[in-house]
Amino acid sequence: MSEYSIKIFGADPPCARCKATERVAVEASKELGLSVKVTHVSALSDEADKYDILSTPAVVINDKVVFSGRVPSKEEFKNLLIRELGIKT
Repeated sequence: MSEYSIKIFGADPPCARCKATERVAVEASKELGLSVKVTHVSALSDEADKYDILSTPAVVINDKVVFSGRVPSKEEFKNLLIRELGIKT
């Protein structure tokens, strides 16, 4: 099974919304049976500049910003994973 990478950009140290987004990412991934590595990255980093992060928390999957500005629901996150990773349900 492949391990997928999810980056969550936000405050450093992570704020409550960033931690909640990470929790949702992990729970949604587990429910889909995916192995994921969730990484927190500072929104003030050079890497954030690469993705033009303007609001946090921001979620990057497969080098693409797929969500930003609020904590997604678990269902929203599952749908993001299905769409961005090409998961068959």
